[in-house]
Amino acid sequence: MPSFDLAREALAFLERHRLDPSPAYQDLASRYVANPHSPLARDIDEHTDGGLRLTADTATMLIDRYCRDGPPEVTWRERNVAMQADELGSLAADAHDLTRTLGADIGAAGGRVPVDQDAIVARLAQAERELADLRGELARLRDAITGGAPRVTGHERDGLTAALDQAGGERLFREVALSGRSYVMILFGIDGLVGINARYGRSVGNNVLSAFAATLRESFPDEELIRWSGNEFIVVLRDVALTMARALAEEALDAFHARRLKLRGSGDVIGPLTASAGIVVGKGDETTASIEQARANLAAGAAAGGRDVYGTV
Repeated sequence: MPSFDLAREALAFLERHRLDPSPAYQDLASRYVANPHSPLARDIDEHTDGGLRLTADTATMLIDRYCRDGPPEVTWRERNVAMQADELGSLAADAHDLTRTLGADIGAAGGRVPVDQDAIVARLAQAERELADLRGELARLRDAITGGAPRVTGHERDGLTAALDQAGGERLFREVALSGRSYVMILFGIDGLVGINARYGRSVGNNVLSAFAATLRESFPDEELIRWSGNEFIVVLRDVALTMARALAEEALDAFHARRLKLRGSGDVIGPLTASAGIVVGKGDETTASIEQARANLAAGAAAGGRDVYGTV
């Protein structure tokens, strides 16, 4: 792709996702446009599946994961893959040359088997075995880099959703407690996530979690999203009336229910997807009690069929 077209598509990508044209975001967009089948591009496609917008937090997490120097172990693996790829190319060339030589010898002999056929066949068989072994090793190394290796996460960030992890959430709760002000806590969860994992596999369940986190982030753009546990997301609102917090939570649940996530390959729609929320009003350092009450309210909402906000009236 010409550099002008690449730059134009990269800027269009940033505009589509409402990201500032900073050097870091431009680099991310350029990598995505230039190599749409790379691990980075696949990760972006998973986060934006169904028309979701790539948020600034998610973009920063992806930059940390793909656009900066990785840990020494991954760097070593990348070099090893490159070396194996070179050797694979050499072996492939050798096998091709041996095959061509064998064919030429047979042709020159008028179809008769050449005298040194055993040596040529043995060399060819050895090259094929080495080629197969190297292919397997190369596949394992690639899986280790793109799939099996732990995801690189930012400080106090969940690697899947880019939300604050539990450590980050506890830090936020301490800040809330020190303020001494009351707050509204909303705890969200996807209804039937265990069934989704059982039916479609955990990778699909992870994509649903990512889509849910992105929906919550769009509904609460000014607040930090916390992934408290596997299927529990928390938003803490300060200086917001309870009625407004409830309305925002209901809008988030409706937005998630309206999503039409599809299985890759078949295009079948997953769902219908619903989520529930538990809402409480807390104050000071009572965050542990608030979480437990919100969890109880969430369970009540899920038991009632989901897609509702249960808790303080």
